[in-house]
Amino acid sequence: MDVSKITKEQFLEAYNRHLPSTWTKFVFKYFSKDSLKEDLWLRKILQGILLGLFGLGMLGAIFNAIHTYMLLTTIPFGIILVLVALTMSSGAILNNLRIRKIRKELGISKWEYESLVSLYMS
Repeated sequence: MDVSKITKEQFLEAYNRHLPSTWTKFVFKYFSKDSLKEDLWLRKILQGILLGLFGLGMLGAIFNAIHTYMLLTTIPFGIILVLVALTMSSGAILNNLRIRKIRKELGISKWEYESLVSLYMS
């Protein structure tokens, strides 16, 4: 289907049939680069914890700390980092799947979808 032949109503109908899930909304609300200032608190808390654990681990390495101390800083750092990465990746994957469904329904490419979004959603 030609993009110029897709009306705003057709696009919005397909778009509204495939709204983002609650999980996707959560991920984009708190971890997107376009997050609102009032929604940055979770990202800032996680960044502070990660920076603190990294700093403590680095100090432990510099001062040749005991093995237990290094485990107490490295393991939580790794777990939190992996959880954040999985959270962000899952949100992006779910959103891409949603967009793919919309594109398939309308019979358009990714670039055509993006042009329709900028045309009809702005």
